[in-house]
Amino acid sequence: MITIETPKANPENLLSIIREAHNGKVVVPEFQRSFVWGREDVEELLVSILEGYFVGTFLLLDTMTRRPMFPFRAVEGVESVNPQVSPESHETVRLALDGQQRITSLFYALYEPDAPLRWARYPHRFFLRLDAALDGDIEEAVEGISTRDRRRMSEMQQLVDAELAIPMTRFRDSSEFYPWLYNEQKAWPDDESRSRIVALYNRMSSFMVPVVALSPSTGRDNIVNIFERINRTGVGLSLFDLAGARLYLKKVMLRDLWDEFQKNIPETAKWVKPEFLLKVVALLQGKEPRKRTLLDVIDDLDKPAFESRWYQAAEAIAQAHDRMTKRYGALTSDWIPFSTMVVPLAALLHHLQQSHAGEDAYRKLDRWYWASVFSQRYDSAVDTKSYQDARDIRRWFEDGSAPDWLQRIGVGDVDLDISESRSAVYRGLMCLIVLQGAKDFLTGQSANLNECQDDHVFPKSVYGKKHLVDSILNRTLISKESNGAKSNKHPSKFMEVCLTHHGGDEPRLLQTLRSHFISEEGYLGLLADDYDTFVSARKGMLQPAVQMLLTQGEVHVAARH
Repeated sequence: MITIETPKANPENLLSIIREAHNGKVVVPEFQRSFVWGREDVEELLVSILEGYFVGTFLLLDTMTRRPMFPFRAVEGVESVNPQVSPESHETVRLALDGQQRITSLFYALYEPDAPLRWARYPHRFFLRLDAALDGDIEEAVEGISTRDRRRMSEMQQLVDAELAIPMTRFRDSSEFYPWLYNEQKAWPDDESRSRIVALYNRMSSFMVPVVALSPSTGRDNIVNIFERINRTGVGLSLFDLAGARLYLKKVMLRDLWDEFQKNIPETAKWVKPEFLLKVVALLQGKEPRKRTLLDVIDDLDKPAFESRWYQAAEAIAQAHDRMTKRYGALTSDWIPFSTMVVPLAALLHHLQQSHAGEDAYRKLDRWYWASVFSQRYDSAVDTKSYQDARDIRRWFEDGSAPDWLQRIGVGDVDLDISESRSAVYRGLMCLIVLQGAKDFLTGQSANLNECQDDHVFPKSVYGKKHLVDSILNRTLISKESNGAKSNKHPSKFMEVCLTHHGGDEPRLLQTLRSHFISEEGYLGLLADDYDTFVSARKGMLQPAVQMLLTQGEVHVAARH
């Protein structure tokens, strides 16, 4: 029987690992996804290190550069600050199987590569506010600022010039830090302050992390198994990471497939997580998209079968996103009630397309969508409900019965007074306002709703102390120009302006107001500056519209005028 040594975690200096990354000694395997952390993620890591918190275990694989276990590349950003870097010049390199995001984040903060973070177009620079840090408020002390934000960069540069803040680059080497502290800066001359600043530097420079170092003799299968079990910052590796490792053994380059998706369908890829496509693959295979089940699905598919399902999932996800934005009124990702609903919606759309379904089936799909939104069905147990709905709604398509939960829901179950703008109900109602038309209050013409603001009808500055003005019943989409005319006016004064812009034609103004679900009774409430009358009337307009969505899957055109 072959004895396999159990991998053990040994402490290593974190900054030494970062320096090895700078020198091309620590690299990342090609099957790993790209660097995806954003500003807040980097800030949180820096705070954790300076506070002395545990930041997770690292998994590094020693491999010969001439015969590597996996193809590799330099840590992102290294080549821009060290153009001469050449990992191949080392006899062996260390592959970061787990820890890539943390290594790259700390490298980014300390070496300032000329590259943007995720969701940003320009590079960020990270600083430590010494005044806040010495007061013990590390979270406030760490700041990441976009180089595009000239105002904040200018303000921070003034603090740096006054030696009240330092760039995080000071922490990468003692030869840069100590000469600044003892010979250059003048703001902290006393020994106590200097001692406390040194303590901050020591937390960073001497920070130790547990590293599981795998030898080149470790088998590939064993590496993948270990890879799946190592946690990052107390949280399991992402589903995409795990799937990428499994599929690499079948010569499926999952990261390349995702990069292709991002290139071909950039608008959808901006808000869709790569794991979503894998979950659609599982649903198309008739399996629940939980981590364990999904990995089993991947194991059962060979390279051609997986890639075929992947492309089907990619097409279906794009169709689902298109339907959410165009048919369901979610003009931007901020208005999508549940981003996770794209998974079952994509699977159901794929089924309808494959079965050449008719209008009735698509109307049932719409009923399911709105019922899920207004019942807040996808607030929890998302994977289980995705599987149940992909199964049960398909049966309904084929002349079965609607699921019990869908049959039971009515408008009385929907909180139409919701004020939490991130809730699915709030977003769903705002999407309904989009579908209603939401004409411009001044011109009565179709507004560019992408550029409109979600704002109050009764101004918060005037009515906020006595009324729950953040309720969706007091909010709608208002153009910048109309919002400027509304400002902090009482509604009666704003209506005078709107009526003037409608040539004094009150019926035409009422037609514009109805596109915001404001009835004639609601208009009278506006003229009387009567908040309670207004929201009651608006609720009376929204209720039948929501009921139609729940029972018919659409708001009839007649109801929009």
